[in-house]
Amino acid sequence: MVVAAAVLSVLLAAWMVLVQPFAGRRRYQRLIERLGHDASARLHHYRRGITFEWAGAALVGLLALMAHSRLRSLWPPGEHPGVVSQVPWLAVAILAVTAIYRFGGQTTRRALAVQLRPVAALLPRTALERRWFALLSVTAGICEELLYRGFGLAALRWAAPDIHTTGLIALSGAAFGFAHLYQGRLGVTLTGVLGAYLAWITIAAGSLVPVMVLHALLDLRILGLPLDAVPVVTPEGPQAAAPPPEGS
Repeated sequence: MVVAAAVLSVLLAAWMVLVQPFAGRRRYQRLIERLGHDASARLHHYRRGITFEWAGAALVGLLALMAHSRLRSLWPPGEHPGVVSQVPWLAVAILAVTAIYRFGGQTTRRALAVQLRPVAALLPRTALERRWFALLSVTAGICEELLYRGFGLAALRWAAPDIHTTGLIALSGAAFGFAHLYQGRLGVTLTGVLGAYLAWITIAAGSLVPVMVLHALLDLRILGLPLDAVPVVTPEGPQAAAPPPEGS
């Protein structure tokens, strides 16, 4: 059972590092191509993402069952459990920044358009898309943390038992950043830094719950932003966003 878990772990790690970043970039390119002629393209993208992420989380759960005793030694108690007290303040900061962008003037709207340009095709534009995007955000908060902080940190400890915490955090962040290859170099860098920070919180707290909450909140904040300031991406290029039809 342990051997099978080890083989599956290697395959999952290889997929996360060597396959998923390029597959994700291709999926994003296909989304842009479909947006010009398929009104349901974004919904299809959301639903497929939700399915794949929960499948990955289920695989992590299976691995945990197959190598339970081994995982206990790879996942020690938190080094600084008190770091969890920072999470509510971080949540308040996320909400405050979201409010600034939502109620700010033209300068903040232009800054928002620049920041969201790498993911513009993913942004929900209708009421139905917003509902599915909310589900996708919660899914990402749970499943990506299980994959990149839960499985990822344990796999690194298993592969390199003597690895220093700093190296663990750096490698975890790099893998998470690379997973966002579709966002370009800046997106990879920023999500890499975010991934390293979430890894530090996970190690310090000894729990995935705080980072799951923060991750989901970071994605859900999109729903509070003035997305009409961000040009709609089509195969022909960015176009000014139009208000969605009422009730759509």
